Amino acid sequence: PKPQKAKVEKPRREKAPKATKRSSTGSVIGSSVHPTVAPGAQGAKGPALPKAPAIPKAPARARGASRPQGSARTSLLERVAKARAAAKASSGSASPREKRERYQRGQALKALAVGAGALACLALVAVVAFFVLRGSSVFEITSIEVEPTLHVTQEDVSNLVDVPEGSTLLNVDTASIEAALKKNPWVGSVRFDRVFPHTLRLTIFEQQVDALVIMSSGSLGWYLGSEGVWIQPASFTVPEGQSVDDAALARAMEEGCVLITDVPATVSPVAGSTATDDVLEAVEEFRSGFSPSFASQVVSYSAPSPESVSCTLKSGVEVLLGSPTEIETKEMIVTRYLEEHPGTITYINVRVVTNPAVRLIDSENVQPGTGVLSEGTGA
Repeated sequence: PKPQKAKVEKPRREKAPKATKRSSTGSVIGSSVHPTVAPGAQGAKGPALPKAPAIPKAPARARGASRPQGSARTSLLERVAKARAAAKASSGSASPREKRERYQRGQALKALAVGAGALACLALVAVVAFFVLRGSSVFEITSIEVEPTLHVTQEDVSNLVDVPEGSTLLNVDTASIEAALKKNPWVGSVRFDRVFPHTLRLTIFEQQVDALVIMSSGSLGWYLGSEGVWIQPASFTVPEGQSVDDAALARAMEEGCVLITDVPATVSPVAGSTATDDVLEAVEEFRSGFSPSFASQVVSYSAPSPESVSCTLKSGVEVLLGSPTEIETKEMIVTRYLEEHPGTITYINVRVVTNPAVRLIDSENVQPGTGVLSEGTGA
């Protein structure tokens, strides 16, 4: 028999990996594929291929160490991209109502910005116009109107007020006009109204009479205004059978003011000047220190000195107050006595609050007083 030939199998070719690199020495780096030897070829194994050298790993970055600049820039771009994507997703997921409200808010803000800009432009135009017309003859004052009062006449105003020629309604010095008018002690304040194009209107408010002050020297009195300014002398006649204080009280009640008597001769009033006398300041301290309900009962004060102030109530009760100290305590003591002995008290002494005194009427026939003790009547 003929000897059979041995079948030789062809070795299979395997596809080489795509990602292969060779080093400078010709060895393959990063590939684990080795050539396949066909079984039975020459009956021997080929020499083993050398292993590729291991690629050293980059050392781990220490905690807290700064990243390379390129890496930080990449990270920032990634965050921006994520934020834009989130905003776009949020906008896309908004409901129609939310979109409408967002649009309306934007329109309102636009309108507000436009309005603010328009107002700023108008204000600028107004300021420029004011300075242009301030000295212009367009609004030059050609007429002054004033309403006379009880004690200030038209003639008084004409004598006191002198508006410089060429003054306009925009540059007139109203402060100097008011100061000139206040030379009349009855003038308390002045209001100015500009009636365009050429008229200046003045409204005078008189100073209210706050007190009628009677000097100890006789029947001469002075009106003291609510601003603490002397107004003018007050002369009056004393009817037969009345004292000066009784006649002065009648005048004070007619004027609606309080009466202050027995003021020392050192007080020298001057019309238009401020009253700074210590006796009058002591009286004012009592008036402001009393409660409104008690102060309304006082019709007159006697002030021979700051330490010897006394007052007389509507009921005719005389109260010796002394100096203006512990005013609330003194009022409380007087009020308590009046409540404990209604209609039977003629005199209360609270000059020393720790030792007050009271004088009662023994008679049961008690008549209301006049509010002022007549001359010659002892306390």
